[in-house]
Amino acid sequence: MSLCDSETKHQVESAAAYKELEEDLDTIGILKVIKRLVYTGHTHELNPRHNRALAHMNLMNLAQERFQDIQEFRDQYIAMKKVCDELGLHFGRCESDAKAVLAKKGVTNPTQE
Repeated sequence: MSLCDSETKHQVESAAAYKELEEDLDTIGILKVIKRLVYTGHTHELNPRHNRALAHMNLMNLAQERFQDIQEFRDQYIAMKKVCDELGLHFGRCESDAKAVLAKKGVTNPTQE
């Protein structure tokens, strides 16, 4: 909280769970509230489906720029992934999708590897 500006502090203190988190001295819980506010601009409660869709699209459409350093790209990816984690998004690929990708590449009988 000491690193937050006054506007963010006010928003954190007005969050529904703040009083309980403060009484329990749950610093990780307070950090989650801060991250959610910072990552979503306090709109996560107004239109969560839209926010999740945008976060998912931003992560999936992420591409390294032509002269972008690999470390900078990695940091950008990790920041977007954290936003998705805060919004409760989980990523994975179902088995049928993986088999379809392999079939396009000519692999008809994949091994466990």
